[in-house]
Amino acid sequence: MSTPSVVKAKRFLVNRVIDQAKRANVPLGEVETHMLGFSPASASPAEHEASSVFERDFDKGKYEAKISRLFQDVYEMDKSLGRAEVWEQSLDALAHEDMYLADIIRKSGLRQAPVPWYLPNLSSLREYLTAIVMVAAGILVAFTPFGERLVPDPVLRTFLVLCCWLTPWLLGKLAKAQGEEDLVAPEPGTQEK
Repeated sequence: MSTPSVVKAKRFLVNRVIDQAKRANVPLGEVETHMLGFSPASASPAEHEASSVFERDFDKGKYEAKISRLFQDVYEMDKSLGRAEVWEQSLDALAHEDMYLADIIRKSGLRQAPVPWYLPNLSSLREYLTAIVMVAAGILVAFTPFGERLVPDPVLRTFLVLCCWLTPWLLGKLAKAQGEEDLVAPEPGTQEK
């Protein structure tokens, strides 16, 4: 059973796509419109019938491409008009739902498939990879027999470990300074005085 926020989000997004289709003169038939809101778990007999007709008579790839294009266009238009918050709430409400509309949204790139709670979110791993490697190298050198054999001098080993552990912090500072410099850089064609 859908919650009121899911029903509201589904209605909002379906209506926005239908409005955009009318605005762009993209024909959407009754079956195509039914498929926007189709959910196998809560579908009525009429919606199941529309789903059978869709599976039999329609090219799923072309339909999804058409709906994705409409989604992207109306999303960009609404965002430029200051309606991004309503979209974000609606997209978040449908993120975990098992409905065709949510699947098309994920395929269009507006939302990623939800990560199950028991799996780590690895999307930011690349950002922290250097730090993880440097800290692991410092631990290897400081606390393992291999590190002792690799760097026998304890003072040099301590210095090397500190360098490994401070590298991520220094790289972060450099990236932040570079970002700030990019923000205040003069525009091309202007001269600094």
